[in-house]
Amino acid sequence: MWTLSQTWYGDRLDESFTPRTVEATQRLLDDVGLTSEFWQLQR
Repeated sequence: MWTLSQTWYGDRLDESFTPRTVEATQRLLDDVGLTSEFWQLQR
């Protein structure tokens, strides 16, 4: 969870912050091992 939270929130205070696309968010979840059906953003 620490790895996920660092990546998820790490750039939120940057002036250039832009929300992630669904695809980018899915990659982030996949990269930290959250790959079960529950974590699939698009069904």
